[in-house]
Amino acid sequence: MAYQVEFDKRAQKDLRKLNPQVATAIVDKCSILEESPLQGPGIKRLKHNVYRLVVLYDWRVVYVVEGTKATIILVDHRKNIYRRLRQRI
Repeated sequence: MAYQVEFDKRAQKDLRKLNPQVATAIVDKCSILEESPLQGPGIKRLKHNVYRLVVLYDWRVVYVVEGTKATIILVDHRKNIYRRLRQRI
């Protein structure tokens, strides 16, 4: 089953703030979510339909899966991402 992967406005803003090389690596890694956003290397379920993906050891992508759509809601360094996630949810 193929999933549709989208970046919401907050995640797009997060990517624009990053070094272009890191942002490119994150976008490339997010392409694996098209095949299977629910399980795989670096993917962990956080709560209900919220998951995280590890990119480049220190970077995290948090996304929500609804039906056949994975919406990326946050992109940040591991030291900040979980605090920001608590504020958002």
